[in-house]
Amino acid sequence: MPKGTYAKDAAEAETDLVAYCAASAFDREWLSEERWATTIRIACDRKYGYDEAYRAIDSDQVALLAESARSARRSKLDGDEDGLLSLVEQAEELSKTLVPEILQQCADAYVGGQRVNLGLSGAMTRTEFAQLRKAWAVAGEYASGEGVFTDFHDFPPQDKKKAGKGTVGATLATRGVQGNLLVKIAGRTFDMHVDIKD
Repeated sequence: MPKGTYAKDAAEAETDLVAYCAASAFDREWLSEERWATTIRIACDRKYGYDEAYRAIDSDQVALLAESARSARRSKLDGDEDGLLSLVEQAEELSKTLVPEILQQCADAYVGGQRVNLGLSGAMTRTEFAQLRKAWAVAGEYASGEGVFTDFHDFPPQDKKKAGKGTVGATLATRGVQGNLLVKIAGRTFDMHVDIKD
């Protein structure tokens, strides 16, 4: 369809939008009847027309693919041979530490396809962080290397500003002294930044 055109009626919109879906290798059957009817109305609207209807279909396709990817990541996590999330929650030496919470945050970010650089809420003393690093190492011992969680690493506190790493991306936020806990989930490295307050 030429840019800026709209359908003269619902039948024309139906035909053209089905063709658009087919050209995009997207099956219109993935859309609910309500969503499809809305897209047809958009295509018939003089103000929005085919341009906006095509954008709506593209957006629906991206959302469906994202949901499919989330489901696949959730299945991979649920099928963890080590069952590490359950193990660390039940392990006497780890259950009362922040390790289960940190691993769950990383797992949630993995399933959601979110950022791999995370920040732990609240700051710790160097002593508290040293204890957390020991617990993190213990969690790594529970991971067989065959499961979803692998490559547990940690780094001691570092003054990020002095090291030239004080900025947070393109934001105005700054970083001071931080320690890091790293883990791979299905091959992707997640880095939990921990603020140090002394």
